[in-house]
Amino acid sequence: MTGAPFVALIALLHSQSSTIEEVPNDPQQESYSAPESSGGSEDSGGIGFRALLEVGPLSFPSGTRGGKQDLFGYAYPSLGVDGGEDFAFMLGAPLRFRLLDSEPKQKDGDYGAWLRREDWDERSDYGQVVRLLRIGDESGRFGLRVQPFLEESLGRGYLVNRYDNQLNPNYHPAGGTLSFTAGPARVQLLASDVLAARVFSGELLLDIGRIASDSEGNFDRYLVRASAAHDFGEAGGVTPEATVASVGGEFAMYKGERLRSWALVAGGARLNEGAQDVGALIGVAFEGNFKGTQISVTAQGRRQGGGFRFGYFGAGYELSRFSAVGLSEEPQSDQRVPKDFSGYLEVSVARGDGPDSPEVVASGAVEYSAFGRADGDLSLSFSTPGGESRGIARVIVVGLGDKPRYSVAAEFRQRVLPAMYVWGAGSTQTFPQPDGTLVQGVSVGAGVGVDFARR
Repeated sequence: MTGAPFVALIALLHSQSSTIEEVPNDPQQESYSAPESSGGSEDSGGIGFRALLEVGPLSFPSGTRGGKQDLFGYAYPSLGVDGGEDFAFMLGAPLRFRLLDSEPKQKDGDYGAWLRREDWDERSDYGQVVRLLRIGDESGRFGLRVQPFLEESLGRGYLVNRYDNQLNPNYHPAGGTLSFTAGPARVQLLASDVLAARVFSGELLLDIGRIASDSEGNFDRYLVRASAAHDFGEAGGVTPEATVASVGGEFAMYKGERLRSWALVAGGARLNEGAQDVGALIGVAFEGNFKGTQISVTAQGRRQGGGFRFGYFGAGYELSRFSAVGLSEEPQSDQRVPKDFSGYLEVSVARGDGPDSPEVVASGAVEYSAFGRADGDLSLSFSTPGGESRGIARVIVVGLGDKPRYSVAAEFRQRVLPAMYVWGAGSTQTFPQPDGTLVQGVSVGAGVGVDFARR
């Protein structure tokens, strides 16, 4: 499975917690922070340290056409340092040791004690060791973040929207974002893989109110966005290149202490040779905070088609780059859909008043095109008071009404002792094949975890 966004969901659940925001890569490649540790004393300030180890059996598909299930011993050790708002660092290694091989003759060359070869067979896979590196504040003047992407968006998501770079079970890159602000301009850069030539994108945001006026009443009210993204397609499997760009503007219709509303307009284009298709959208966005509940709603009407669509690098892209829909169709970069209208709706709700209260984050996005295709992405996470129980789930649907493909995952953790918890997880797994088609399977795992946190 796949998660700001899943990383952001966990960050929200941890926003008032003194422990490290971590993103362990569990058997389902999912973003998850273990229940709050009671394995050490914690103060409100200073540098925080955390160590964690999860182990358990895991049933995992062989990943080949006609293959069966393999049995693995799963281990996830991690160690992290939390320096407060401006710094956090965590290392970890999700390790799968093959105990029972359904196809032993095809698995020659596995590393070490039957360590799953496909998890470490290209340079990008070594990026998964960095579970989190955060320097600065992304909402401030400077911010740098490196970690797995599970629900990553760039700006309003016109090009990169709810993107997950962990959806391919044989490809485990670390993504990176860099943002900085200078006067009325803000720049955001995104790399889906910091160790290889994959998706690179950037956005320039200009605050016209700050340029044209010294009145604070005009600040953050009139914005212009220009963004571009390119996929080199050279890691996690070789696929055709794709280049898209967009320009948009937004106007704050209402700015209050608890509610803001925006009018949106944008245009976009596919820039690859022979695929200069364009699109446009109009929409509204609402952002509110009401008694501990944060709500965000975006509704858009779109005109697009051919080789371009808004949110081109979306939740299911790491599979769609091989087969746009279904399991054995043409890649998304080669797909041409009817030029028609579509409606897009995205809703996010976060509820929580701190670690001593229940916390829930729900997020969903759906697009329906007039030619009869729908795509959707739904996610949910929750935490009980004190973080004794935590759960997370996600469903991604691509090509509903055409040749649908589903990605589903869920996991749960329950603390049973001050420094021990149990976990269980299950998900679909979709493996790209040498011929560019996809093969699906199911993974299920369970086990125990121990952790220790101290400041």
